[in-house]
Amino acid sequence: MKRAAQTVTTVIAAGLLLGCSDNDHENDSTSYATPVVVVNAAESCQALAGKAIEASQIGEPTAGAVITAAAWRTARADRPNAAGNAIEQATPDYCEVLVDIRPADNTAPLIKTQVNLPASWNGKKLQFGGGGYNGALVTGVLPSRAAGPEVALPLTQGYVTTGTDSGHQNSPNVHPGAFALNQEALKNFAYAAYKKTHDVSLYVSKLYYGKGFKRSYYMGGSQGGREGMMMAQRYPQDFDGIVSIDPVMNATGLWTFQNSFGELQRAPGSWLGNKTQLVHDTVADTCDGLDGIRDAVVSNYQACTPALLQAAFAARRCTDGQDAGNACFSDGQLATLRATYEGYRFPFALAHGIEAYPGYIPGSEGVPGNTDRWQAGLTQPAPNPDSAPDTSRNYLYGSYYTRFMIARDASFDALQYRPAQFQARVLEVSKLIDATDPDLGPFFRRGGKLILRENIGDKGQSGRAGLNYWDAVVARMGRPSVDQFFAAYVATGLGHTSNGVEAGTPNAPAYGTPGRVDLLAQLDNWVENGVKPADQLTLVNRRAMPPYDIVASKPMCRYGTYPRFTGSGTAGGDLASNYACTADSTP
Repeated sequence: MKRAAQTVTTVIAAGLLLGCSDNDHENDSTSYATPVVVVNAAESCQALAGKAIEASQIGEPTAGAVITAAAWRTARADRPNAAGNAIEQATPDYCEVLVDIRPADNTAPLIKTQVNLPASWNGKKLQFGGGGYNGALVTGVLPSRAAGPEVALPLTQGYVTTGTDSGHQNSPNVHPGAFALNQEALKNFAYAAYKKTHDVSLYVSKLYYGKGFKRSYYMGGSQGGREGMMMAQRYPQDFDGIVSIDPVMNATGLWTFQNSFGELQRAPGSWLGNKTQLVHDTVADTCDGLDGIRDAVVSNYQACTPALLQAAFAARRCTDGQDAGNACFSDGQLATLRATYEGYRFPFALAHGIEAYPGYIPGSEGVPGNTDRWQAGLTQPAPNPDSAPDTSRNYLYGSYYTRFMIARDASFDALQYRPAQFQARVLEVSKLIDATDPDLGPFFRRGGKLILRENIGDKGQSGRAGLNYWDAVVARMGRPSVDQFFAAYVATGLGHTSNGVEAGTPNAPAYGTPGRVDLLAQLDNWVENGVKPADQLTLVNRRAMPPYDIVASKPMCRYGTYPRFTGSGTAGGDLASNYACTADSTP
């Protein structure tokens, strides 16, 4: 990689003490030019191995940390993958640093973190979020979330990148939810591991470059999206910008709702089983054309109300209410569908006054991996979902929460879960884990920027949860203030954290559903140059090999609007120019 003229010599001395404060930037963030280039980069990298990081350098309680390995990685150019049908993206010369962050409670697991230090640094850091219940190290040698194949890795762009396993390590011999039985591990998973990783990455960067971050960003989807929202709420001074995609921010609400799919579908005749196609067809027949084109995508989601859907489902009720095959719904299945789109209400308020979890937004039910895996599963729910891993993902993931976070009993029957019986514990966990605080004033006042993307065909979590949060922030702070720092978008036709649906996929447009957009570039331009992302961004699907031709495109509209088809006939749905973002939900 070409080196810039300016160089910075990194001096690494045993016992070097670096200051740590709430504001991790340089006292004068314009005090050094970029790129920062390290003299004797490989040797300086290897010298990091074994360095200790004192607990005083980390803003949440730990027993300190240690750099367990530091390896120099030489640059690699773009190259075809083994199958020859896609490109493995280039990486630069960089220093790969592995860190163990030690718990304050010696019975808790370690937090494992990776920090990647490019030889030519742009002065910025990008922290990647994780997924699911985490437990797997996020390396940071990753594409920017949802960016197309033509966009270089953030590491290659010159970002320091970092990620963590959230404070526990998955193992075949340990249940993936068992970490939550330890209170420090639960707190790490909830928020502390990401703060600790940020502080460690800052310390390591100062060791290597002699400089702190000019800019600090967080990017994640699903669980990682929740992490990003949590950082804006709990540690606003640490981050200049955050991208959050399909965040499971109301985790208590989501997991309780998900767990309820076990009880709903356990009753005789209630399992959706092979009804996915009928669900999809009913939704499409009712709502597909409300956006001006019948293309297998529900874009006018505001007009596709739960009441409209319930009437359409009821019209396909089996004659006597008993399951009579794939052409009709039993009464039990209708009850499951009613809950799916209406959501879940708690008997008491959660953290920040949350009282309910919203139902799923209709659309794309029949796209593989959506309703078939999240709601229905391949087998009917059982008291022990671990014995039926092909069961509804909703029920499976919800049961982890009820058994390990709330009941704190691996053998607890999740089908019998009632939040009111565990109210004190539910509230305790909600205060730890739910990223639902609408007061983003500190983040706003420090100049932070936040981009939220909700894929509204998502059946792994409700896109309404994030959109409702945006509404709550507006109610708290006022629309003029929110518009200065918080942009929320809706991406139609896409499932949970989907980056696009390929052409030829069942129950999707023949040309596929576009899903790629470089949100890191949008965020960085907003933070650095004050250029707010447009009300309408363009999602694309591209071919996987150079020159990465665009296959299809469609607008991603600012929340409150949707992409209405303005073309003629049924052709042209694959061109963004044939849509306009509109707030008028009238069909």
